[in-house]
Amino acid sequence: MQGPDIEDLELQGVIPRMVRTVFNRIETASENIEFTVKVSMIEIYMERIKDLMDQSKDNLKIHEEKGKGVYVADMAE
Repeated sequence: MQGPDIEDLELQGVIPRMVRTVFNRIETASENIEFTVKVSMIEIYMERIKDLMDQSKDNLKIHEEKGKGVYVADMAE
């Protein structure tokens, strides 16, 4: 996900590219707009969902609500 070389723009993975794109958009946006950036990261492996920001949260559950959509409860931000 991070790519073989995080410093090389051609070899970066999806995570560094996404972060760069988000912050470039924020920098070029109007000064009248306020942004809040939140991040959560999970790993799904062998049908277990693990919170990568809080290692104590293991085997989280996927939920679905009509107004909220599909989400993983109790993830760290």
